[in-house]
Amino acid sequence: MELSEFAEMTIVDCHTHIGGEDLNIVNAILDQEAQAGVDELVALVTSGPRRVNVMPQAICAKAKRPDKIYLFAGMDYSHIASDVDHRWTYSFPRQIDRLIAMGADGLKMINGKPNVRKASGIALDSPIYEDYWAKVEETGLPVLWHVNDPEEFWDPEAAPEWAKGPGWLYDDTFPTNESLYAECERVLDKHPKAKIIFAHFYFLSDFLDRAAAFLDRYPEVNLDLTPGIEMFHNFSKRPEQAREFFLKYQDRILFGTDFTPGSPLSRIWVIRNFLETDETFHVPTDERLFWPDHRTMITGIKLPEDVLSKIYEGNFRRIVGKAPKPLDMSLVMEELNRLTAIHDAMGAKPNMARKVAEELAADDGEAPPH
Repeated sequence: MELSEFAEMTIVDCHTHIGGEDLNIVNAILDQEAQAGVDELVALVTSGPRRVNVMPQAICAKAKRPDKIYLFAGMDYSHIASDVDHRWTYSFPRQIDRLIAMGADGLKMINGKPNVRKASGIALDSPIYEDYWAKVEETGLPVLWHVNDPEEFWDPEAAPEWAKGPGWLYDDTFPTNESLYAECERVLDKHPKAKIIFAHFYFLSDFLDRAAAFLDRYPEVNLDLTPGIEMFHNFSKRPEQAREFFLKYQDRILFGTDFTPGSPLSRIWVIRNFLETDETFHVPTDERLFWPDHRTMITGIKLPEDVLSKIYEGNFRRIVGKAPKPLDMSLVMEELNRLTAIHDAMGAKPNMARKVAEELAADDGEAPPH
């Protein structure tokens, strides 16, 4: 099926990334995704220790298109660093309170990706995160959490070619996928009311019985459909079971793409074709994270329109909000001022927090903060 033939429905993409130095790129991304039927986006901010995050760019995107952009903020880890001025740092709970007041719609965590987990050395259930999860549970702020990776990434013979370039082959110096699941689920056991969307189907697409048990055990968690393409190959091994799963858990699944500036529309097409048709089709070859792959064909599950509506929009609106929250621009400028100092201490060049502060101040006709 062609993009123009898909159902005319409102779609929110719960999983996109906006970064780089072009502070108007948000318009290009919105225009591009609109060609595939997507109406609104979530700008996700990935962050970790000793890592300059793209929080300023995501803030800028939301400020420029407040009707279309939800912001899932990344946490600033500088408060656990020893080489920054702690007059400019805040604990995780205080950061969350500030982000809510500023107008953030949710949070993003990538600490469960195996290479990030290894680099940080911090277990997902470490006491370092305890106050964070307590505040998440208290406030009800949703978290989109990346935990694990496809199981074949630990097996160089089974891993697809596209996984090798980014360094996603894991040896015994990395945590195992089962150890990551165990760390994550200890967090969920301790904080059962935390509202979480697990990225990439929690990498359980080949284990639908386990995915069902997981959703049954933790009623506040949800799964997004953002590729890895392995997800759709796994569903295609048993399309009838996959369809039954989607029908049963239709209130717990969200549409996402991992779209970034320059991504091909085939990334969206493959997800929609899987959901809306029962075609058997070849995986797109123009997407570097889909191809080359020893698996080639995908079979769709053709969901009813009311189920599609939940996956495309309804579940997200229920979990996150009917519309993006408005930004408090005075708090935005205060946060950009703080991040400017942090990014200077980390040696970030260019300092995007300063650049965004200047851009937004110019848009508003005010002098930027110093």
